Amino acid sequence: MTAREAGQWIGDAIPGGAVAAALGVGTVGVTIAGVQPVLFGALLTAGRISIAQIGHAATVELLALGIGVILGGSLFEHRPVRHTAIGAAMLLGIGNLATLAASGEGVTLARLATGIAGGVLIWIATAVVVRSPRPTFLSAAFLLSQALVQCAVASSIAFLAPGAPNGVPFAIAGLAVLAAVVTPALPVRFAALPKEPTASGLPPMRGWGVLGAILLLQAAIVGAWVYMEPMAREAGLAPTQVAFSTPAANAAQIAGGLGAILLATRLPWFIGLTCATLGLVGVLFGLSTLPHGGWFVATEMAFGALWTFTSPFLTPFAIDNDPTRHTAEFGPSAMLVGSGLGPLVASALTSEEHPAEVLRLSTLLAVTALALILTLFATRRRSTTQPRGLRDDA
Repeated sequence: MTAREAGQWIGDAIPGGAVAAALGVGTVGVTIAGVQPVLFGALLTAGRISIAQIGHAATVELLALGIGVILGGSLFEHRPVRHTAIGAAMLLGIGNLATLAASGEGVTLARLATGIAGGVLIWIATAVVVRSPRPTFLSAAFLLSQALVQCAVASSIAFLAPGAPNGVPFAIAGLAVLAAVVTPALPVRFAALPKEPTASGLPPMRGWGVLGAILLLQAAIVGAWVYMEPMAREAGLAPTQVAFSTPAANAAQIAGGLGAILLATRLPWFIGLTCATLGLVGVLFGLSTLPHGGWFVATEMAFGALWTFTSPFLTPFAIDNDPTRHTAEFGPSAMLVGSGLGPLVASALTSEEHPAEVLRLSTLLAVTALALILTLFATRRRSTTQPRGLRDDA
């Protein structure tokens, strides 16, 4: 029986304070993912970036987050965690300060630096989660902390400096300082993860189908998300409504995450994931009609709630189609690639005059993801044996 199956930490037990610190620095690293519409919408209004460059900068930053996670696991796993965290926090702060004076593709370069730094901080949180005896619980806690901080940042900017192009960089630079301050509470080092005794770590054919569905779904979500503020303006929302639309969606993400945590262990993954994806298709199509005023804000809030509601069902979806769990291990990578490709494809198809074209593209991507989910479910062959510990992780 492995340490994980026995309900033990992999390596020495990590104290609660160190766990909280790790989740905290990881939350700082991923905060930008929830407030990109605020940042890029304000930069667009200030004339410092074009609508096509929104796609460039958003794509580069999200892909850089993924690269940072990979770099953390490959380069820093056996190095002192606190030194790594301080270096990443410093780079995150410098990148955000550089954004204050950047314009055009200079914004893209600055966001590249912040993405790599943020990815390393995310890796620190992930490293604690995967070594814990209750990874599902810590994953849920990490998800909620992200939604809470993103909502707090977006709301603070909406109240104190609505439309200010430097609001988000200042806020995340401040959070980077806080991340550096809490680094003494982090674990000193991480224990090495156990090796799987398999010939190949690659997913089977069905696993690649799962990863394709996850990638398409995430591309649909993030491709629409980064353009929400320009689309809100095209829908005719007043400046105050535009300023509060993203914080409202962030608050809805918290509600969606809480709902998923309550239902994830009670609702079969197929029902939860299919219903949420169907809801996303309907919401994206509804947003593409650019409803006016409060209807746009309400629909964007539904989008935010459904976004976080889908996340807990992706792991059992992957495990059901590949009980070896190799596909589940690749799931976060598929999400990051989809998060980067969505804005990139959207930037190639949208225009300054009609940013709502992004929503029609996202609707198509979500429909394709749903088709893959349904196909995999209809063609599945239920295994007579399941890996031990499936119930805890699903």
